[in-house]
Amino acid sequence: MYLKDMRAGQRGRVINISKGHAAERRLFEIGLVPGASVEVVSRHPFKGPLLLQVGDTRLAVGQGIAEAVEVELIHSSESMS
Repeated sequence: MYLKDMRAGQRGRVINISKGHAAERRLFEIGLVPGASVEVVSRHPFKGPLLLQVGDTRLAVGQGIAEAVEVELIHSSESMS
């Protein structure tokens, strides 16, 4: 599953990012790295950006990034680390 497929309120763990070195480095700087837990706070309509919670940080990512970030869903019984 990819970040772009997640709904508001869902949580996941980043597995892989396949967007190129520059984008991966920028995502690393903001904490969106393999192993990181992420929650989709909201989705803007008409293929707009996604508002994410990564740790203590909220950030918006566009659809181009969201379709390159592979995640696995975290069910409510699992902890967010």
